[in-house]
Amino acid sequence: MALLVALASALVIALTFVPFAYQLPKVVIADLSVVTMLASVLILAVSLVQYSNNDAVNAEQHHRCGLEINELRGELAAKGETLDSAELQRFSERYARILDRYSVNHEGLDFDQYRLEHPEKYPLTLLERVLVRVRSFIVAQWPNGLMLIIVGFFFVLLFHHVLPVRLATETTPVPSTVVPGER
Repeated sequence: MALLVALASALVIALTFVPFAYQLPKVVIADLSVVTMLASVLILAVSLVQYSNNDAVNAEQHHRCGLEINELRGELAAKGETLDSAELQRFSERYARILDRYSVNHEGLDFDQYRLEHPEKYPLTLLERVLVRVRSFIVAQWPNGLMLIIVGFFFVLLFHHVLPVRLATETTPVPSTVVPGER
């Protein structure tokens, strides 16, 4: 997402500069202004969504929770078969306290990915496996797809709208001015 915002910001700056660098018709300048305004709003919206996700905070909570659960699991494994029901109950209570301490949970897609990786525990049909992989691909790649659309739109705008007008104005002969009294 940060790469998407940075790329879109760079393109907005570049599009803002184009009318100052070249003499373009007012209609092209207006089109560029509309595009830069829409892109600026998109950048703002994506930045707000990215900020509101609290990804760093959630990642930290997932990590700490995982460390505590791994520690508990290690203790449980060390006890082995000598574990009685009272000790098992204490482990269960400690496990519940760990989960209560951390307010975030994994996304449903994370569980689906786990199910794919552990077919012995969670047998899935071929269709279910395909759907999980497609959903995972879409979730992971939509920023790249959006970035590709933005870059593509930028190049289409530049090479099919601005550049032809710019080249047409360069090749159009400038009428000579006639000074009164001269021939």
